[in-house]
Amino acid sequence: MAVLEKIRSHSVMLVVIIGIALAGFVIGDLFTSGRTFWSKNEQVALSIDGKDISIQDYSARLEQLQAQSEAQGQLTDEQRMQLNNQLAQQYLSEYALEKVSGAIGLSVSDDELYALLVGKGISPSPLASQFFGTTDEKQVNEFIRQLSDKQIQAAPQDQRQQLRAMQSQFTLLQEQIRTQRLQQKLGTLLSRTYKLNDLDRELALGNETRTVALVRTSSAMIADSTAKPSDAEVQKYYDSHKDFYRMQYPLTEVSYISLQVVPSQADYKAAEQEKTKAVEELRQATASNIESTLRAYANSSKYFSPVYLTGAELDELGLGAEQVAFVKGAEVGAVLDPQLVNDRYEIAKLVGKKSSTAALSVRMIILNDSLKTQTDSLLSALNGGASFAELARKHSIDPQTAGRGGLISIPNRFGTEDSTFSEHMLYQLGANSGLKLDTLYQVPVGTVVRLGQAPLSILVKAENAQPAVEKYQVAFLSIPATFSPDTYNAKYSAMNKILGEGGGFEAMAQKAQKEGFNVSRDVLVTTQSPMLGQVPSSRQIVSWAINAKDGEVSPKLYTCGTDYLVIPAVGKHIPAGFAPLSAVKDEIFAYLSGQKKAEHLAKSLEAKKLTSLDAYAADLQSKVDTLVDVSYVVRGSEPATFNGIAMTTPVGQLSKPFAANNTEVMVLQPVAKTPVDKVAAKAQFQQQEAGLARQYGYRVFADYIQRLKIQDNRARFY
Repeated sequence: MAVLEKIRSHSVMLVVIIGIALAGFVIGDLFTSGRTFWSKNEQVALSIDGKDISIQDYSARLEQLQAQSEAQGQLTDEQRMQLNNQLAQQYLSEYALEKVSGAIGLSVSDDELYALLVGKGISPSPLASQFFGTTDEKQVNEFIRQLSDKQIQAAPQDQRQQLRAMQSQFTLLQEQIRTQRLQQKLGTLLSRTYKLNDLDRELALGNETRTVALVRTSSAMIADSTAKPSDAEVQKYYDSHKDFYRMQYPLTEVSYISLQVVPSQADYKAAEQEKTKAVEELRQATASNIESTLRAYANSSKYFSPVYLTGAELDELGLGAEQVAFVKGAEVGAVLDPQLVNDRYEIAKLVGKKSSTAALSVRMIILNDSLKTQTDSLLSALNGGASFAELARKHSIDPQTAGRGGLISIPNRFGTEDSTFSEHMLYQLGANSGLKLDTLYQVPVGTVVRLGQAPLSILVKAENAQPAVEKYQVAFLSIPATFSPDTYNAKYSAMNKILGEGGGFEAMAQKAQKEGFNVSRDVLVTTQSPMLGQVPSSRQIVSWAINAKDGEVSPKLYTCGTDYLVIPAVGKHIPAGFAPLSAVKDEIFAYLSGQKKAEHLAKSLEAKKLTSLDAYAADLQSKVDTLVDVSYVVRGSEPATFNGIAMTTPVGQLSKPFAANNTEVMVLQPVAKTPVDKVAAKAQFQQQEAGLARQYGYRVFADYIQRLKIQDNRARFY
């Protein structure tokens, strides 16, 4: 009882304690849920109208794009960001396409997709034909069957991974074909909503075309001081054309101090000494040891041709004109001692020179080396005069060359087959196959040579020798004048000192300018910017700036590429919507200034009251041009104003000078008119209508994409 009484006496305190405990539990759970929410939000790469794309899904697709591009060569940071932007645009287009198509009931059925894959009843999609490598329906169906889960599971273990990869590619192909087909349907539907009106039709099918003489001149001849738009005019233009400056992505203003490290005088001196040493060593080098001589210059670009090059091949190496001219005119053993050009010493040596056939055609028969008696009997038959082509078709185990009578051919750079090979081309072909095919230049044409090693034996014959030309065996060494570690460290220390002293960006900028460093202010970047201004490999700075606070100076000195040092600072973040006037003022000013110049020049010319085109041409130091078949249909080479004035000015009468656009002033005189061919005009009108329909259909869809609400978080990750 005593315990109960004690509890009752502290009942209020207990209620408070229990309440605090419950509140703590609820708040703790709320914070836990909040962490889950924020953690999820932080994994969103892109959000389109509230639809989130996770960084995992986004990265997987980006890696596919990069892998496809890297198969063609190494990617730069800027190229990677371009692929990134391309993928983001794909997501936007796919979302818009799905949204619009769903609203109007457009779709691609499974049967339709299958028909596009295999060409059943319709032409197969070019994407499918490229993927399968054939348009044969049976072969395509067999290919698809092998990519089923059941068939992959039944395949040997060592093949499953490759088949799974192909299955993923096939899935992606289907998505691409479905999207492409849907785009075609939507484009066709949108284009059918556009028609030229009766007035357009009447003008297009008018009664005449004209031949028009004109004098034209650039408005740039007017001084800027006479055509300076006021702030009020700039503001008025901005207000009345605000939709031109719609921004789908936020902007960030970035100011930065930058320095490109360049060689010092000591570095140039060291490069010159290395060049002098290399020239002397190359003079002493022979064909047998020149490769080892070149290898000693590890930090320099180098090239040595083991075989002889024709003059045409020499021209295609991408060397300087001085080096090529030297090789073609030098004595064997001579070395070019060059001057420094673009921070490089380009050294050339003519190692050897000879005259021999420019190119050969090559035939081969590939045999199984285990059948030695067959190889010997065929070699004997060929030496006895048997047809190489016939024996190749009958006995070669390589179907590609056997079908051509053993003739080797490869696609050349023009996309056609090439079956004649220079000595250098044969050397490269041999290097890829392990055969010393360049030895064919050392045996009489028509002689059959036995090459290859187990398990293959190859009979090779050269024929169709081209006329003899001069050939050159050459060596090149390019020695760069680069900054030394000491030079780089000195510049790094100078920039780091400015950063370390702090005081705000403006104080840093003043110190940097005294040091001769570059200062750039208020450069605009977005999540799509591949780099900051003209600084290479600076996407890392863009990502930092987008996530930094207004007015923040980077605590880090950024190194970009191999030779740029940058201290960035954020000015302010500008939200998506419409670009502020401050961001587009220079653009508007330039446009209005050009417009004023053109109008001023037109009035100035009109005041001179000249009476002929020749007089205007003499005054403007220009010439009289003549255009034919001018009508109300704008061709694109002249602005629409020209067409209107050309068709409304009476034939033989001189027009007033007029501003054709904001960069050009014209004076014209119609000199003749020709009756319109109604049939041709109608065809032209229909073609114009179809072209405009496609164009406006595309614009409508593009405008829809531009109005999507986007939250682009890619700068968190890339």
